[in-house]
Amino acid sequence: MVTGCLRVSKESIFTGLNNLKVISVLDGGYAEYFGFTQEDVENFLEAYGLVDRIAEVKEWYDGYLFGNTEVYNPWSVINYISDTIFGNTESPKPYWSNTSSNSIVRELIEKADDNTKQELEDLTSGRVIEKPIHEDITYEDIHKSQNNLWNFLFFTGYLKVVKKEVVRRQLYLSMTIPNEEILYVYENSIMEWFIQSIDKQDLSGLAAAFENGDCEKASDIITTQLMDTISFYDYSEDYYHGFLAGILKNNGRYIVKSNRESGLGRYDLILKTKKILKGSAILLEFKVADNVHGLEKGCKEALQQIEDKHYENDVREEGYPSVKKYGICFYKKECLVMSGNVQKAGV
Repeated sequence: MVTGCLRVSKESIFTGLNNLKVISVLDGGYAEYFGFTQEDVENFLEAYGLVDRIAEVKEWYDGYLFGNTEVYNPWSVINYISDTIFGNTESPKPYWSNTSSNSIVRELIEKADDNTKQELEDLTSGRVIEKPIHEDITYEDIHKSQNNLWNFLFFTGYLKVVKKEVVRRQLYLSMTIPNEEILYVYENSIMEWFIQSIDKQDLSGLAAAFENGDCEKASDIITTQLMDTISFYDYSEDYYHGFLAGILKNNGRYIVKSNRESGLGRYDLILKTKKILKGSAILLEFKVADNVHGLEKGCKEALQQIEDKHYENDVREEGYPSVKKYGICFYKKECLVMSGNVQKAGV
């Protein structure tokens, strides 16, 4: 018996490793032996006095489908129980990510075109994607096409099937991410890719645009970067906050600070030069619009919040003679920037 993720060879009547009986995740045979069943996990948790953790364990480590049998990741369940009873953890951990390099996920992300980026966003938002699946794929086929990478992710447990359909003799699977543990792998890989890609770019032009009051250029730069990235926060304000902080961190002139108390509240981001007396500060406040037509309104609300909450008080007290203020509003991958004098900028 040889175990692995993919078959090592195709069938042949000639010499070599051939004519193997392949049992894949699509087969029903031996399904319950590839992981822990629901009954197994409930018995384990009961034995260790952890019955109240059943829902948590299911959310994190269940969801793998072999044939028609759903099973848990046995390695993760064992480690979770061990860490919990010995007091090593108070919440679930992504044990899967420590068992492999997850390089195939990173490769998919690095090679992603616009369609693949959208599919990755759909997956991390809990939605379903449909792909053709070839059971006879081998290791040497993995890098030949984007579809082969999706195949590999399915057969190695990074995706699970929710629906099967045969169209003109081709098997199509509707797939989603199986659980919170695997979602962590995707999100962590996307974040690593984002950081590495930003580090390779010269984005000093964005800080210069803010410095020069060029709202249109700032809008264009931010929108271009949004179009190239992958969101896994479903476009919440937290996502945009982390995104903008990331692309501004290597600006070459300003120190970037976020969510600091000032005046009557907390501003989103501030850029400050190291020099104070001859330096400057740039305040950025963010809003998220419900639709593309709400971008301008969101910018004005952000600017009004800067004034109402007196966010510039701290930097004025520090001695900065120049403080520029910008309201920035997002809708999905569109961005509008407006300055403190509330002049309309381009998208």
